[in-house]
Amino acid sequence: MSLQQIWIMQISGTCLFHKKYDDNTNDENLISGFLSAVNSFVGSFGAEMKWIETNKNRFVFKISDQLIFVASTSIDSNPNLTYKRLMRISEHFNLMFGKKLLENGNSPIPIDMFKKIAPTVNRLFALPDNSISAPYPSKQQQHKKFGFDSPESRLVSFIRYKRKVSINDIVHYLRISNEEANDTVQALEQRKHIMRIEFPDGSEQFELFPVIKSAF
Repeated sequence: MSLQQIWIMQISGTCLFHKKYDDNTNDENLISGFLSAVNSFVGSFGAEMKWIETNKNRFVFKISDQLIFVASTSIDSNPNLTYKRLMRISEHFNLMFGKKLLENGNSPIPIDMFKKIAPTVNRLFALPDNSISAPYPSKQQQHKKFGFDSPESRLVSFIRYKRKVSINDIVHYLRISNEEANDTVQALEQRKHIMRIEFPDGSEQFELFPVIKSAF
């Protein structure tokens, strides 16, 4: 998933959170105002914006509780999957900040507090915390790094048995929370133990990297 930028803004156009994952130097406040205006224009026809495309980018929209969540991705990304991830980010955002936004009323909003959503964005879009890719681990490193009962070890064993699994499979069969499942998946992805497979309908599954299959 090639996430380039993400915005979380009020319907009015006020940008609450923005993060870049590319080297674009555009003004996030200017862009958020434009995106809000486009959404208002489409809404005036009684419709809801899903996504718009340029020759290089796709902007996917999710509207939730007077907030607009927009992800800019490459044109070859899966818009349905991006939309589903924005939906989950909106759920986390409302759980984390919904009451604070309501309590704030017409007072100025302390924008910095919304930076706390960044780890959730990284996790749901399978983005590493840094840009340095980890090398493929050796068999000795694998056994040393994982405890027998660790979530990572259990998940790798589960994927090795099932070959391909979804987040729902992981939550159901390993009896862990959705958030713990996503955290474990992200940790294994960053270490290049498992890889994510995205399907046209927006669903996704995970399988082991070939070099890892013989390590357990």
